[in-house]
Amino acid sequence: MVEPLHDSTIQMRQMLTARQRAREAFVTTALWALYGYLWLPLISLVAWYMGLDFAYEKVIQAGGPDELMLLLLWFSIVCLVSLLVVVIWSGVQYSRFKGKGERRTTAPLLDLEAEREFWQIEESLQQQMKAAKVQTVSLDDDARIVSVS
Repeated sequence: MVEPLHDSTIQMRQMLTARQRAREAFVTTALWALYGYLWLPLISLVAWYMGLDFAYEKVIQAGGPDELMLLLLWFSIVCLVSLLVVVIWSGVQYSRFKGKGERRTTAPLLDLEAEREFWQIEESLQQQMKAAKVQTVSLDDDARIVSVS
């Protein structure tokens, strides 16, 4: 009998179910949104720099230079924490996938005998299936392969 795969990573996207693809798309979107959210402090800094006169009116006149320094300190802390999160996340992902090569590699081929046993077909039919690029497979009532054309 054919041994089941123990690796949970599916190498071919078309082998995933619709639910798995939807879950993967949702997680990817959520992580990209989080990544974008982490860039907000830098974007805010650039926007603040562009509108320096507005910041002067709102911060300096409202709270004075001490309030501005405190605000810049907290802003720097938020930027550093965001940078630290991105660097740690990147390091974890790098170490997790280091040495695994290209993700889109093909699955290893099954042993021919094990494959014949799994599909319950004869060797001649197996060779015919391996040689054809486009196939029409006929099944019997028990869903066994009868012929290939």
